[in-house]
Amino acid sequence: MIILIEKHFEYIANYLWQQSINNINSILSNKEKKQFNITDYYYLTTIYNMDNPNLGEVAEKLKLTKPAISALVKRLTKNELIEKIKSNEDGRIYYLKVTEKGIKIIEGDNALYSRFTSLISEIISGDQLKELNCLLDQVVKLLKNREQ
Repeated sequence: MIILIEKHFEYIANYLWQQSINNINSILSNKEKKQFNITDYYYLTTIYNMDNPNLGEVAEKLKLTKPAISALVKRLTKNELIEKIKSNEDGRIYYLKVTEKGIKIIEGDNALYSRFTSLISEIISGDQLKELNCLLDQVVKLLKNREQ
């Protein structure tokens, strides 16, 4: 039974990742695609979920050094996925904002997750959906605890 569950997770993860790649391919140019990798995707989604963080907050969240953050910001800025915005209060502080192009990548994936959720809700009952949601809540809590 465990092996079967693992195979299902493998298929679902690969399916979702392929759909995400298709979304990225429809947004980025060929040149941009060559410069964009899985790590950049992770950084982009992290910045998006942090809601206009400053460089120090991103460094702390990603556990990266300031030189590493500078390189990541340069890469994502070059591909027009984020922009640096200087603080009005303190000119030494810069905030990172995800651009429309970056938002299209992330929101494309969010739409994919929504379609996937709708697909599940079409094939199971309301009670099963509630049960699935409870199970997934437990898994997410466990994963969050392991992150710390």
